[in-house]
Amino acid sequence: MKKVPFYELKPGQVVAEDIFKDSTLLISKGTVLKNKDIIRLRNHGIKNVEVYDENDFLEKKIEEKISIEFDNIPAIVEEETYKEWHEHFEFVKDITHLKDDPSELDSLAEDIYKKFLKSEDVILNLFHSLGDEALNAHSINTAIISSIIASKLDMPDIFLNNLLKACLLHDIGYSLIGKRVVFDYIDIEDVTVRSHIVSAYETFKDMQKKIGKEVVDAISTHHERFDGTGIFMRLKENDISPLVRILQIGDAYDSFIEAGNTPYDAMSFLLRYSGLIFDPYYVSVFFSIVGLYPTGTQVILNNGKKATVVKKGKTSSFPVVECEGNTIETGIDTGLFIREVIKEGE
Repeated sequence: MKKVPFYELKPGQVVAEDIFKDSTLLISKGTVLKNKDIIRLRNHGIKNVEVYDENDFLEKKIEEKISIEFDNIPAIVEEETYKEWHEHFEFVKDITHLKDDPSELDSLAEDIYKKFLKSEDVILNLFHSLGDEALNAHSINTAIISSIIASKLDMPDIFLNNLLKACLLHDIGYSLIGKRVVFDYIDIEDVTVRSHIVSAYETFKDMQKKIGKEVVDAISTHHERFDGTGIFMRLKENDISPLVRILQIGDAYDSFIEAGNTPYDAMSFLLRYSGLIFDPYYVSVFFSIVGLYPTGTQVILNNGKKATVVKKGKTSSFPVVECEGNTIETGIDTGLFIREVIKEGE
């Protein structure tokens, strides 16, 4: 892998790291550059690009498309199960197939929510994908997080089914228009952000009988805001469907991490905008599940040692951590607590 200045880029080179401009993904890792890609990077003022060199290919250093977020922590589900969901989502994403037969969508939604029904001690170590399949992973992760929240609240099966179908389809609009804003909760006036809602609504409005009116409504209103300043309809508080208010927690948390932030930063974002963008009640439920320091948060303990948060402990402020090969519960019993959070890159 090597960093190449913009003026040395050539068609045929393979991008080694996702290229972002603000929170918009311009070029995905693994993309074989074409002239139009290079022109796009120039137009966005990108100065340097990480590309693979021959040694990377010879030594097989390119990662697989699906990868776990934190290698030293157990995954949220078995990798084989996640890959199966990933494959199923390819059928769900095929709108022509979905119009003819929505059973794949129902089956995938049911598989996910049954996996997390009454789940305890959640280790929120998610998988992510690269390139064109990044949307697949985000949609599944949104469904996983939303399922965990709804299960905590003992929501009925019919609610869970509709919720997960909405989660899986909420960002299909990006697939339809061919580009995506990874984290789309700040600049809601962005043309791409607004277009993905419109394109999804136009696609699904005639499918309400097959996938459910509540699901279609949730997809088209998932960027409303709790304080009434959202996109298009300006719905407020309880006028926004609970499907949407739960979906937004999983959507924002996962996409904030995908955009290059830490789990701790993602939780902090939810807390900061609780009551503004997000329903405070559902933020508090999610907080009660994962705590102040979500899975994967890098910390320094009061003994000066670095540790990684595995899951929430007995209280939200005292998580279970992995430190020098040992699993430790912070708190009064051990006399260990978190002194500070390690920022990205430190």
